[in-house]
Amino acid sequence: MSGSGSETRKRRVTLSARFNDTEAALVKEQACRAGLPVSALIRNAVLSQKPPRKSRMPRLERKTAAQLLGQIGQLAQALRDAADDDQTAPADVIEAAHRDLADMRSALFEALGREP
Repeated sequence: MSGSGSETRKRRVTLSARFNDTEAALVKEQACRAGLPVSALIRNAVLSQKPPRKSRMPRLERKTAAQLLGQIGQLAQALRDAADDDQTAPADVIEAAHRDLADMRSALFEALGREP
């Protein structure tokens, strides 16, 4: 059996850079438009190299992401309704579910390049 990806990586050195919020958003947007991870975009820009084909990220299916956003809204409403109907449900479990839904919603908005 071959080693896991983390054990067989050829790039072992991690470099870091600081960005303000605006710069970080621009870098992430450019990476998204190019269909690349941020690290590959930066490596390509700094080293003037093309990333290997296998490192490209799949394109976001915008229609599917938008449908998921709608379904998350329906799920959140159903969760609220169920919590109202069933007063025995633990509040911490319901709050955790709402946080998870909010995190998913935020991730989808970010993937779509929109503000929540």
